[in-house]
Amino acid sequence: MLRRALPLLLLLAPAALASSNYPGDLQSHLDAPAAPACTLCHQSPGGGDTVVTPFGLAMKDEGLTGFGQTALLTGALDALEAAATDSDGDGTGDVDELRAGRDPNVDDGDGGGGGGGDVPPPPAYGFGCAAAPASSTALGASLVLLWGARRRRRR
Repeated sequence: MLRRALPLLLLLAPAALASSNYPGDLQSHLDAPAAPACTLCHQSPGGGDTVVTPFGLAMKDEGLTGFGQTALLTGALDALEAAATDSDGDGTGDVDELRAGRDPNVDDGDGGGGGGGDVPPPPAYGFGCAAAPASSTALGASLVLLWGARRRRRR
């Protein structure tokens, strides 16, 4: 039974780290004008890869993981707000920028944080940030095919 389940587990493993609820949960918790794009924390618009932005790294430092746990997300946001964390150094805290619909990774350049230098991205529809990158899906499919070919050779 385990041998039959292994390929399926390998194929679905990237989805286990799903965080597709984070953009909507962040918007709801902060009463932000829009759900942020996955690039708020991730390198790619589809998310799913490692966290690379200053804001994303600050959230990880506060205990946020990629398992879609809303309590960890809200706890990390509250901790950033309490510490007045300012990832881009523009004088406005990250949480205040998110509430204003701005990206806390981008210095607005006004020093006071009151300018409207950032424009929130349009909403993205689909699988959300947790969608596995194509490389993970291709790797999983390749492993399943190799496993099947190896099994046929044994017979």
